Amino acid sequence: FLEDGLGPPSDRLLAAWMRTEYKLAPSIEVESKEVGKTENDSPTTHNQLGLINGVVVPCSLNILGVVLFLWLPWALGQAGAGQLLGMFILGETQTVVTVLSLSAIISNGTMKGGGSYFMISRSLGPELGGAMGFLFYISYAVSATFYAAGFGKEVQQTWFPDDANAWGGFFLTFCSSAALLIVLIIALIGAQLFTKINVALFAVQFGSIFIALGTIFFGSPKNSENGWQSSTLSDNWKSGYTDDSACSGGTCNFQKVFAIIFPAVTGIMEGANLSGDLKDPSRDIGRGTLMAVGMAFMVYILLIVAFGGGFRREVLIKNETVFQEACVNEYVVVIGILVSTSSSALGAIFGGSRVLQALARDEIFPGTKWLGRGTAKGDEPWVAVIFTWAIAQLCAFIGGLDVIAPIISTFFCLSYACCNLACLLVSISGTPNFRPRFRYFSWHTCLFGVVLNIFIMFFLNVIYATASLVLMFLIFGYLVYKAPTTTWGDVRQALMYHQVRKYLLRLDARKQHGKTWRPSVLLLINSLNEPLIEFCNHLKKGGLYVVGNVVLGTRFDRLTATADRMKQALADYIVDENLKAFPAVAVGGNARTAYQNLMLTSGLGAMSPNTVVVPFIENLMGRSRLISAEERKKRYVNDSKRQSQVFREFTVQLEKKEYDASNFLDASVTTTNDFVNLIADARTLSKNVLVTRNFDKLIPQHIKDCKTIDIWLLEESCIETWEAFERQALLMAELAHILLRNKVWGSRCLVRVLLPVSELEENDESKREDTKEDSQRGSNRITRSGSLAMGIRGSTDDCSPQRAMLAERLFQARFDIGKVEIIPIGHLESSEASKDGLVFKDKKKVESTFQPILTAEKLNQLVKQFSENTLLALLPMPWLPGHVPEEECTQYYQLLNKISVGLPACAFLSESDHSIMSREI
Repeated sequence: FLEDGLGPPSDRLLAAWMRTEYKLAPSIEVESKEVGKTENDSPTTHNQLGLINGVVVPCSLNILGVVLFLWLPWALGQAGAGQLLGMFILGETQTVVTVLSLSAIISNGTMKGGGSYFMISRSLGPELGGAMGFLFYISYAVSATFYAAGFGKEVQQTWFPDDANAWGGFFLTFCSSAALLIVLIIALIGAQLFTKINVALFAVQFGSIFIALGTIFFGSPKNSENGWQSSTLSDNWKSGYTDDSACSGGTCNFQKVFAIIFPAVTGIMEGANLSGDLKDPSRDIGRGTLMAVGMAFMVYILLIVAFGGGFRREVLIKNETVFQEACVNEYVVVIGILVSTSSSALGAIFGGSRVLQALARDEIFPGTKWLGRGTAKGDEPWVAVIFTWAIAQLCAFIGGLDVIAPIISTFFCLSYACCNLACLLVSISGTPNFRPRFRYFSWHTCLFGVVLNIFIMFFLNVIYATASLVLMFLIFGYLVYKAPTTTWGDVRQALMYHQVRKYLLRLDARKQHGKTWRPSVLLLINSLNEPLIEFCNHLKKGGLYVVGNVVLGTRFDRLTATADRMKQALADYIVDENLKAFPAVAVGGNARTAYQNLMLTSGLGAMSPNTVVVPFIENLMGRSRLISAEERKKRYVNDSKRQSQVFREFTVQLEKKEYDASNFLDASVTTTNDFVNLIADARTLSKNVLVTRNFDKLIPQHIKDCKTIDIWLLEESCIETWEAFERQALLMAELAHILLRNKVWGSRCLVRVLLPVSELEENDESKREDTKEDSQRGSNRITRSGSLAMGIRGSTDDCSPQRAMLAERLFQARFDIGKVEIIPIGHLESSEASKDGLVFKDKKKVESTFQPILTAEKLNQLVKQFSENTLLALLPMPWLPGHVPEEECTQYYQLLNKISVGLPACAFLSESDHSIMSREI
């Protein structure tokens, strides 16, 4: 396409007007906005939470949760101080390496709302991020129910001990629902109130813990014989596992106790979940989470030492209220339990709703966009809050959720593993843009985090771990097909680039062998609605497929902008049509140069097209006569107008996804000289060449009917030796074989080989005798292969030598041919043979005794007669030199036109010098 509009002033004005019109068309550009966002979204202001109230406090409240008050003394009695300390070291190691990975990813860019989901999806893609985000959200929604139930149970046991079965057993559900309602109100008011309440709860909770510690170390707690004693700590250092109902009615062990206290080391994502509400999430999340983890670990060590030295093992195991009795007043710990459960429930509703809001805004799951609405001030996810509360409330009404409680822990392990995996893959991908401000990590720590989290997940419970993985992969598989197309720059592209580059360097073109040959196709597109595009998609058979086009002109700045836009449009077309292809666009001052550039630059390294498909251009004869320089300049101006119009129509078609009108190759190649030398250039570059015509007849309805693919061998000498057969027939047979292996063609098509031969003269008995041995060998080949139905037109005796040699060649090539037809034809007159006879190899190498047996008209009649109902006819291309003078181009174009006019879908094939098959093992 001519894009710079050179020529007289009137032409330049027309070109400028066309460019103006072109700008009015809808633009094709990469989607830069995030999925789910629109230009009409109302502007929102975000909360500006800091390090302490936005990260440290929420994480600390969730880590030092209800497990600390209810299960820590019991776990100490069962496992002993040594093993319990080992459990916390193992759990805290898991969280610390995860926080290191989390900090690295978050400090590498702008962190938005959605917490761990946002981070994983932007690093690993919407499929894995969406699957993990869904499980993470479910964990939070169900956890809110557990925490509310713990709140209600503590209220009932402390102030209403005799009302456990009141109201038909609904009293506990009423207390849990009341807690959820309070949490809902706070969550709807917003993050500012949430953080203020959290700070107050944080002070109360830590006050309860340190009052208990002070009483144990410096007072005389109830059920403690002599207060804190180092000898008591020594007695409680080793394990003393007993039978207990908490361990599924069996004997407790390290694994069962660790599974019970494992929630005490979770909660590290609470700060990340508030990422959309933080003033500087990239800086604060990592630092604040590490501070919370370190502080919690120190508290756990103090509690283990305090209880281990303050109480006997029997008291720790059997007295469920030992923590309350350790304080000067039991209500101090009761308040601590209520604070822990309520803050954890509040964190679950807050964190879960923000994950859900991010999922909805990304439209990961269809029909959920309405859940992503937020308030104008603070962008509070009020719809997601109500939805999450409704799920938690429904679970509270159902009850009996203890059986699925352990699976929540596996969901958290999975999310931690994905966090480490994301950092690991980004680290090893070598992406230059991965420059996190947080530097205290390496790919070794990331890998260790992945392995450790997966190990702990299966260590806790093999069945639940397996169920979690199965559920995640099911959601992942669903999202592979349903997730929206995104431009998030996730690590998959970087990894694929890294691996492809590595293997491309190993793929050495010098080592390629005929045994591994496959067609890699460059299609010079002429029309986007042609069956030819789908045909080439079937033909590539695992090879490269490039859909190529050119832009003509001399203004390089305009050409490159046009070429870039055209390439993007072709890429969109390829995706829409589900083609396994690449777009390619080249530029040049004229058609021949542009297509030479296209053939030279398509592909990379050994992954380059070896076969060029050129659609036959109709009606070039009127444009191909010899003309004067002045007339050539005038025609150039007219062509530039036409080409600019074609390009504009082409662009509009692509943008509107309507692929109907223009012939693109026809707009660039305007003379027979351009067309014929385009074929010659492809041959010079050692490419296999297919010139196709009448592919508009190759419609899907025809393929459904049983048809044939006809291979025409047009020189009798091509079957005399393997070398001659390889030069003319092998490429056609190979491509027919590939088409048969395609499910669209294979079940309905049969391959026929047709060989026109000259009838033997009656006195040529010596030739008949010389070929008897070949005939017998060919008959044996036919019998052994069992797949050849030999159909002979004319006398069987006359054609048996040719039949024998052809059967021998097909057997050597290992092709399954459905039918062979040998067609005896009459001789050409000497004058007609020398003038119009078809030659299919270099005339300089043709023996002086060679006598052509076909003319273009005669071949056209033969193909019409024998291939009238065929699906596709493959014919060898008449010989063409590397450079064709202009005056001979018209003759060659006429030759191809005479042969192919009125035929079914057909293709002329010219084979390169490279081997495409090996007869060796």
